[in-house]
Amino acid sequence: MKKLTIATAAVFAALFAASSASAKLINFAAEATGNERGVADGTILNTAALGGINLEFSAGIGGASRDFAYFNSPTGTGQPGAPAGLGTCTRLDAAAQCTPSYDDVVSTNEWVQVGFVDAPFKVAQLAFNQPTGDLPSGLLKITTSLNSIVSVVTMSIAQASSTNFGFVDWIRFEFVDTEFVVASISNVPVPGALTLLLSGLAGLGFAARRKKA
Repeated sequence: MKKLTIATAAVFAALFAASSASAKLINFAAEATGNERGVADGTILNTAALGGINLEFSAGIGGASRDFAYFNSPTGTGQPGAPAGLGTCTRLDAAAQCTPSYDDVVSTNEWVQVGFVDAPFKVAQLAFNQPTGDLPSGLLKITTSLNSIVSVVTMSIAQASSTNFGFVDWIRFEFVDTEFVVASISNVPVPGALTLLLSGLAGLGFAARRKKA
């Protein structure tokens, strides 16, 4: 019985380790906090707040890449009460701060894009922040690409927060009728681990009964 208990604990530990390795949270609010700045198109970042993976950032107005992806800090130089996260800015000063300071969210005809450099990423959950006064029912357009196949969908922020977009090479967030910043992107482990756990426990139980017989 002791061996069975130890083996069962080992199965739990192995599954937990696998789930932890596969789950990633890209937290733009954490990346921006205390480090507000804009970055040029094509900038690749890899930090703990960004999940420890290589991410490429770009932004634009309409079809042109004339914006900067902008990490908006709640304690930075942005608009009072503006939420933290990833937004856009059309003009930066010498310190890479947005000028004017209120132009730090994704707004009229603007977009911001995150590319997953090393491999497709499973976008399982999204979170958005909105400036004070904006309606929570506002719409945004989300464009994704996997192996050069582009998909475009328009949905509410609430819908986007509960939609599993699957594996993508890059994902773009675009203004439709509300201002927002992207707060986080997460990759949730596949629930199939539960099936693996149950099958592993069943196998251990069968082995124990066979040994006893």
